[in-house]
Amino acid sequence: MTKLLDLAVPRTLDVLVSDLLQQKPVAPVEAWLFDDGPSRRAAEEKLAASGLKARIRSAYKPLVYFFLEEVDIASLARIEIGYPVHAAAAPSRSLIEAYPLAALVGDAEISFYTNDLDLTYDVKLVTKSGETATHHVFAPNVVEDDHVGTTVLRCCGWRRTEGEIGERLKSDFETLFLAAIDAIKTHEWQRKEPYFDRLRIVVELPAKDLTLDFCSEVISLREAMHEDLFFSVRECLNATMGAMAGRGGARPGQVVPDIKGTDGTPRIVMTVEDFGEHGETEGAAIPMETADRPLKISQIRQEVSRIDGEEIHAVSREGRNVVGLYKKGSGPAVLISSGQHANETSGPVGALRATQKLAADPEAHFAIIPVENVDGYELHQRLIVENPFHMHHAARYTAMGDDLSFTVPDPNSIYERAARNKALALSGAKLHLNLHGYPSHEWTRPMSGYLPRGFEMWTIPKGFFLILCAHPGWEEIGEALMDEVALKLSADKNLVAFNAKQLACVKVHMPEAPFEVRYGIPCIRQVSEYYQAPLTIITEATDETVYGQDFIDTHDAQMNTVLHAVEVYRRLAKESDLPIS
Repeated sequence: MTKLLDLAVPRTLDVLVSDLLQQKPVAPVEAWLFDDGPSRRAAEEKLAASGLKARIRSAYKPLVYFFLEEVDIASLARIEIGYPVHAAAAPSRSLIEAYPLAALVGDAEISFYTNDLDLTYDVKLVTKSGETATHHVFAPNVVEDDHVGTTVLRCCGWRRTEGEIGERLKSDFETLFLAAIDAIKTHEWQRKEPYFDRLRIVVELPAKDLTLDFCSEVISLREAMHEDLFFSVRECLNATMGAMAGRGGARPGQVVPDIKGTDGTPRIVMTVEDFGEHGETEGAAIPMETADRPLKISQIRQEVSRIDGEEIHAVSREGRNVVGLYKKGSGPAVLISSGQHANETSGPVGALRATQKLAADPEAHFAIIPVENVDGYELHQRLIVENPFHMHHAARYTAMGDDLSFTVPDPNSIYERAARNKALALSGAKLHLNLHGYPSHEWTRPMSGYLPRGFEMWTIPKGFFLILCAHPGWEEIGEALMDEVALKLSADKNLVAFNAKQLACVKVHMPEAPFEVRYGIPCIRQVSEYYQAPLTIITEATDETVYGQDFIDTHDAQMNTVLHAVEVYRRLAKESDLPIS
């Protein structure tokens, strides 16, 4: 094991309080920090006990916190908000950063418009009794070049005396993040890709999560740190090492931010380590129909073994077994896969439930790989012990650090990809049902421009999605397939109602989102030869971080998508002139 960094920094909130107690300023002080609400309130009370007036606000999502902490929302009839547009950010940046405010204001009417203020929202509040108030809500940011030389609008701390402009306040959150980036850029990497087996980044951050009263929404500084570190480190390695700069194509190795809560000093420790053992998290099997949490990998393998057919195997980079199965039938072949991105956990349950129903049908002709990325799946199982409600995109990629759909690896290092290749070769499937998920709450990168770079469309959830990717010449049958599957899914009134609830909020905060809604199901069409099969239907379920009935509802939708698609595809295949076996 090689240690790249071990750094503890004073908690900025404590330093601020100490400084103010010594300085004893006469005028009120305002500050914006990366700390949770209870910690900031406690600091204010400590200062007030010494006769000092200070307001300590959140530097992260300041408009949302303004309404949560400083406004009597229940009294409001109308809200009008002007949001700033900055040249160093996407035009919608501040509007999206205000998410999910539209869902938090009860029956008050809310509207947004662009203003010409610098990093400041202007807010007009009209109460039910007719009283009007206006506020300016500052959103501290700084324009800087990031780790790959891109100019970004970076969230930052701030301090000012009432009536003054003030100045940037370098926070512990920012210091830890930038120290990690500096450690990556200054280290002399001796290997070609992958540069390491595992890069572990342990951060102890004194910030508690805040659950919001809308779907699965939560404000989490610890999760934001994980996400920004994970993708920034990958981008930094890609840029400095000259590797493919795509979001999934490079193979740097396994990057694992492990963000822990603490009541003590903020700290970061970065180590390069070997994989060592490749054990798997154990646990009792649970009934799949009512599974309220991700299955253990051992149960997934057991469920595959209950289906008659030809086994499919591959070995991951860490040495774990990827299992699948091919069942021959008289109908057109279909490949069903899930767990490509292993933090998307409803797909394996839905895929297995669907194929176990299909297995009794002699016409059913399919191959299934329920978890393609077994190393990522095990990593996810370990990470959710500490933070079960975080997205954990560290588990998105394989232990090579790549996305197995994005990379065309050397035949000698194909690892998990071999299972999909074998499934397609055995089945001859022209339709691939590729089950995926995405975050069930907002996904941000506050130190790198806020919106997740390359994944901007997925920054806020918008319900259960279908994506069609068709090779040229296959568009017509693909269009018919997706349309009919969406129509059949719309029979699930709970699913349609859930989608409508999320889409109503999306309409306010991301009005230009590039998708259409069919029968209550968001849909996207693409013509591309990117995927191996001529027809690919991708599901996108809001399954990252959900449990309980929400998880059950999600894998129900995954299962039903597979069953509907197989049914419709059989009929369309008989009517088509395309080479469908």
